[in-house]
Amino acid sequence: MRLKALFVFICLGFYFHESFAQGVKRLSAKASVATIIAHSPDLKPISHSTPIGFNASWQWMGTGAKTWEVCNCFYYLGIESFYYNFNNPAALGSAAGVAGTFEPIFWRADRWTLSLASGIGLAYLSKVHDPVDNPENMFFSQPLSFLLFVAPTLEYRISSGWSAQMGVSYNHISNGGQKQPNKGMNFPTLSLGASRYLSSQNLPKYEKVPTSSTWQIYAEAGFTTKGRDGGSGRGAVWSVAGETFRSVTAINAFGVGLDVSKDYSLEQEQGFWTSLSVAPFAAHHFTLGRIDFSQWMALYLYRPEGYDDHRLYQRYVLRYKLGNTLSAGVGLKAHGHVAENIDLRLGWRF
Repeated sequence: MRLKALFVFICLGFYFHESFAQGVKRLSAKASVATIIAHSPDLKPISHSTPIGFNASWQWMGTGAKTWEVCNCFYYLGIESFYYNFNNPAALGSAAGVAGTFEPIFWRADRWTLSLASGIGLAYLSKVHDPVDNPENMFFSQPLSFLLFVAPTLEYRISSGWSAQMGVSYNHISNGGQKQPNKGMNFPTLSLGASRYLSSQNLPKYEKVPTSSTWQIYAEAGFTTKGRDGGSGRGAVWSVAGETFRSVTAINAFGVGLDVSKDYSLEQEQGFWTSLSVAPFAAHHFTLGRIDFSQWMALYLYRPEGYDDHRLYQRYVLRYKLGNTLSAGVGLKAHGHVAENIDLRLGWRF
């Protein structure tokens, strides 16, 4: 769990050494209404409620050239507290916690701004699965879990000090494979809110860093832990991947590669190969300067017997480029809507 807690702070590591004394600061609050997606038949009986949520955040935007180079754009970094009432107190209860946020601005015109907010954090759940007292709740199995969200947001500047916001958000809460059952909850929201600007300034103009159109080769390793079969402690899960990819636009790249994983949480009486999986994948990269968010679709060529019924899986990887070749980040592996694990990743671009 200590290893996974690092996941909360990944978005807060992007140039926090720069001074917060200058730039744009704002406080925001919003209210939201949500719907729960029942992504498997056993979740439908408790998925008919209408959750409501409340969020409050503090954000800062740097305006220097080094800040701009992170994503070839201006962006907010911040801390957000959240509370969601799932309107089913007996089975689902509520979720409360805190997240680190990253919100790049994609478009500005007069008083209007379009941004894409995202966040990663920890959520405390008041109700979790219990085979006797709460068997219907297959979403959550431990009180401390992870929240991930992405939220396109449209802002209208009312005055120099105030703005109104409207956004949609896709939220996911799960324990990242720490404990079963781990179906995880996916719940989109519609929100309205307001921001109070504590400081503001005109944003300068910078030239975008040129994008390479040549094929690039990338290698990456991942590490996490997972509960052993039978519940006897935890085992390491290692993965290595190699990929070649090419940029097709300033912010989009496509690639293909091979993902190999070794899961020491599985029983291994039959030898080394019983806990190994091999899968080729196709990937899309969303690149913003030093930030790379990639989505893989992988097909199992080989996997442990009885491992999972799915032939396909997804891996979502958020990386930050530390230098010309080295990068670090986090990844989420999922089968359909069900998250399997969250890992830490280290990569090298050749």
